Amino acid sequence: MTTAPSPAARIPFPRPATPTACRSSPELFTHEPGDTDRERAAEARTVCSACTLAPTCLKWALANPEQTPTGIWAGTSPLQRRILRARLANRLGTNWVRALSARGRCRHDREAAVRTQPLGVREARILQLDRTFNGPMPIRVPPLTPEQQAANRQRLLAALTEKAA
Repeated sequence: MTTAPSPAARIPFPRPATPTACRSSPELFTHEPGDTDRERAAEARTVCSACTLAPTCLKWALANPEQTPTGIWAGTSPLQRRILRARLANRLGTNWVRALSARGRCRHDREAAVRTQPLGVREARILQLDRTFNGPMPIRVPPLTPEQQAANRQRLLAALTEKAA
């Protein structure tokens, strides 16, 4: 019988190359229930949310509630993290940690592919034109019909010939 990997195995703990504020002065980010020092909590949120690792830290904190029941993590309080976990479960299902992890892996793989196999000039131009005319791609896109694909191709080629002229 195999066991499912723990959330920590799917979303790794952020390990910065340089010391962060939470590593330098952890007492600023430690808040227990009933702690009345609101100024210290506000300062911790401000410092924490400005950190470049905040998105990664937030994913880890959300995936590991048993390790983050108190304190400020990625600029969020325990209550805010509970609300975010409930929203993620509502939107992505009960196995939201796995879904979030899979999205992160896909993004990482795409970024790695771009670094090792950059787009040609023509493909990059088509992508730029597509973003200009169509805006950002929605997260869930139904498959295009062959007619829609042909129409999109004609629009992009027309835009390329207009720019070249």
